[in-house]
Amino acid sequence: MKTFKTLSVALLGTILSVFFVACSDNSNSTSTEQHEHFEAEGWNLYWGDWQLAYSVYRGKADSSIEVMHVNANCMSEHIHVKFLDDNKKEVEPPTDDEHSLAWEIADEKIFDVHSCGSWGFHLKGVKEGETTLILKVNHHDHADARTPAIRVVVDKALDAEECPFHEHHHDDDEDEDHDHDHHDHEHEHED
Repeated sequence: MKTFKTLSVALLGTILSVFFVACSDNSNSTSTEQHEHFEAEGWNLYWGDWQLAYSVYRGKADSSIEVMHVNANCMSEHIHVKFLDDNKKEVEPPTDDEHSLAWEIADEKIFDVHSCGSWGFHLKGVKEGETTLILKVNHHDHADARTPAIRVVVDKALDAEECPFHEHHHDDDEDEDHDHDHHDHEHEHED
C-alpha cells in the first residue's frame, strides 16, 4: 500500500511537471513571436529645423555635438528622434503600441522632458545648471535600446517672450501628445 501511494504521488508529480513545462513552453514561444525587440545601433536627434542636435553610434557620441542647450523658463524647439542600423543608415522607429520613448534625467530640478508625438520631445528648462539625459526605447518592462548619458546644459533664465522657441507655437491639439506621464522616467530602475 505504501509503495502504491509513493508511485501515485510520483506519477502525479510527473504529469503535473509535464503539464507546467508544456504551458510555459507555449507562453514563451507565443511571447517571442508577438513581442519582437527593436534593434538600433545608434540614435540621431534633430532640432525642429533638422539640424543635428546629438548623434551616437554603437555607444560613441559625435564629439562635435556633445551638449544640448535650453534656457531656464523656456521650452526647446521640437526634437525628432531617428535610429541608426548596422550601416549607420536611419531606420524607421517601431510603429506598434508595445514600444515607446522613455527617458531618465539625472537631476529633474534642472530640466524636464515633454513628449511630442510618439518619437519626439521638447526640453523644458527649469533652472540654470547641467545634468544628463538618457533616452530609451521601452518595450514592456525593459529597454530595447538606450543612449549613453547626454549632457544637457540649462542656460540662464529668460522671460517667456524672450525664449527662442515659444510654447504657444505648437497647436493645442498636440497637447494630447505632450503626455510625459505616460512615459516612464525610471530613476530607480536600471535595466
